[in-house]
Amino acid sequence: MQHAQLTFPNVDVPENPTNHANRQLFVSRQVRRLTATGMLIVALALSAFSAPVAAQDQVVAVESAVQWLLKQQMDDGGFAGFSGESDPGATADAVLALASANAVGIEIDLELAMKYLEANALVFAQTNPGSAAKLSMAAVATGWDPHNIDNINPMSIVEVASGMGMIGQGPFEHALGLQALAATGTVVPEAAIEAARGSQAEDGSWAWDGSLEPGVGDTNTTAMMVQGLIAVGVRDEMVDRAMAYLTGAVNEDGGYPYQPGAETDSNSTAMVLQALIAAADPTLDEARDAALAALLGLQNESGAFAYMASVPDDNAFATVQAISAASGVAFPIPAVMTVLATPPADPEATPAG
Repeated sequence: MQHAQLTFPNVDVPENPTNHANRQLFVSRQVRRLTATGMLIVALALSAFSAPVAAQDQVVAVESAVQWLLKQQMDDGGFAGFSGESDPGATADAVLALASANAVGIEIDLELAMKYLEANALVFAQTNPGSAAKLSMAAVATGWDPHNIDNINPMSIVEVASGMGMIGQGPFEHALGLQALAATGTVVPEAAIEAARGSQAEDGSWAWDGSLEPGVGDTNTTAMMVQGLIAVGVRDEMVDRAMAYLTGAVNEDGGYPYQPGAETDSNSTAMVLQALIAAADPTLDEARDAALAALLGLQNESGAFAYMASVPDDNAFATVQAISAASGVAFPIPAVMTVLATPPADPEATPAG
């Protein structure tokens, strides 16, 4: 699939032959006119937003964040987790973020990152169904086969779990599972939809661990669940209640906290923005624009995003989350190749579990 390349202001990246990240960004550095196709791609990607943030400013913000994130890539192709070492979960998140940048015309070579995930596919997929779902979505977003990653079929874990109802240990994992099922075109069992319905709190939210206690729900889990449900075709009162919870949690700056009443943070704002994009509700245009402006307001000069205004340091996890939302992308990322819902006839590809 061909991607339009855009012209951006140069961002200097130190030359370092041992740093694979410096070779990852494929953004044109020669001033030229955009082709009609390139302009259309960007216009469609940014059509969810209107005037408050200029489209070119938005694209430059994404490009700057991408440049920063690529410089964090480890020599083995992975991205660091909380331990400071390459981590499959953090790498899958980074792959999804960087693949999202394609929506605004930024083409990135993700082969090295995917090779890292391939090398760790068995252990990562077996961690939990949420990890298997992340790995599958990263594969779909980069044109790999989610049913056969180094002879491992991570989607088998997601499919089996979905048939039992809750995918994983709680709604956050369940949301990832729904997104993976949608990304691969897999039929979603009714049990999986009812599991989402049964774990929704009275206020319309979902909690990370599935708790139904008042006030325990959070914007992150709720936004992920909204994206998953809409992706699999659910747009009933369950989604309406969730959107009412999310929009009711907005802060005065247009951004969103982890839970209502807390300080705006990049991760929560980005996730809610993605839910607003997925909802595609014209009555929420102002909320989308305000969320985008609040998110970009947390971007540092380095290109990275801070977690929140009171914690202004560059934050890799916030940056990963922000790139997809600022690119106008809701999860799951559409396939860049034809991906069948059933595994190919390959006797070597075995279930991960």
